[in-house]
Amino acid sequence: MTEEKLEGLAVQLGTPSFVFDTDILKKRAGWIKEMIHPAKLCFAIKANPFLVEALESQADRYEVCSPGEFHICVERKLPMEKIVLSGVNKEYEDVRYAMEQGVTHYTAESRSQLELVSRCADELDRQVELLLRVTSGNQFGMSEADVTECIRDREKFPHVTMVGLQYFTGTQKKIMKKIAGEVEYIEDFARRLEEEEQFVTKVLEFGPGLGVPYFTKDDFEEDERLLTEFMELFQEPRPYDIVFEMGRFLTASCGYYMTKIMDQKKNDAVNVCIVDGGINHVNYYGQNMAMKTPILSYFPQHSLEEKDEEEWTVYGSLCTVADILLKKLPLTDARVGDYLVFHNIGAYSVTEGIYLFLSRKMPKIYLYSEDEGVVKLRDGLETWMLNTCK
Repeated sequence: MTEEKLEGLAVQLGTPSFVFDTDILKKRAGWIKEMIHPAKLCFAIKANPFLVEALESQADRYEVCSPGEFHICVERKLPMEKIVLSGVNKEYEDVRYAMEQGVTHYTAESRSQLELVSRCADELDRQVELLLRVTSGNQFGMSEADVTECIRDREKFPHVTMVGLQYFTGTQKKIMKKIAGEVEYIEDFARRLEEEEQFVTKVLEFGPGLGVPYFTKDDFEEDERLLTEFMELFQEPRPYDIVFEMGRFLTASCGYYMTKIMDQKKNDAVNVCIVDGGINHVNYYGQNMAMKTPILSYFPQHSLEEKDEEEWTVYGSLCTVADILLKKLPLTDARVGDYLVFHNIGAYSVTEGIYLFLSRKMPKIYLYSEDEGVVKLRDGLETWMLNTCK
């Protein structure tokens, strides 16, 4: 998106707002699909549930990890055959409801989850497919011993077909040697299961967790190189279908966060800007912004005077010293009413901010494309009603 278009949208739409450029999103999804072919692409909708419809033609699967996420899929009328119901703490009512809606793909994070999926399938007389998630040492998935035990007991679950394994170890990974070791591990485990348990893996779902660039000192060429190097690990054909689960790597680059300078002052030797956003809206960035500068655009709304650049510390509107977005941001003739637009914010921040803190209004959310222009998905949403008793 051009700088001129970005400024026009900031002025037109008001702040604080998120804008997701679906042209950028679909172009990136198409590139990823081409790079990973013949593997399938699974969109982890926790990265940005506002993009589920925009990706419908390119996502082969949707990873759904909570009852709320599943209700979004139902409300947006997503194809049930594309959904993989994943996540810890699946409950009976939620699994049964998903199965009644037509979901046939599930993962099991534990033996009890396998038994739960089997129970619902037995009650509804539905045949379903299930991936056994292998742990990487955290709360997700099962140990090799537990996975093996489930496989040995597979005849006890007549309505459940165990089709393979799921493996994901984390995000923002940029060291290919580490990722290659993870691929080698899970594929070796699949081989051992076939040799020792006569279990043939038909599907392997793998989350590479490839890193994305956010800050000015990041290597933005590394983005494309990472996927290229990752796919070199899969040059040889596999005896099973491969599904790559992606969230951040797929969606980060399509997003913009727009905020406006609302107040300025000088506290001792520090130039202070107060904006109408904050870490309640861009929490993921906020973990690093005090030390790193993200890619952003500055749009003054006045005729610039010939002044030297000054360094500004940018604070949000929350009553906490933690609400620092940026330190030492160089700006020329910055004034109240000017806009700051943060780039590459299409993943996570739209949902993971501490939105209820201070009962501030939530940002507006828009999609943008050249063909359709601006489409409002959500107006600014008041939160104070959630923080009081009726």
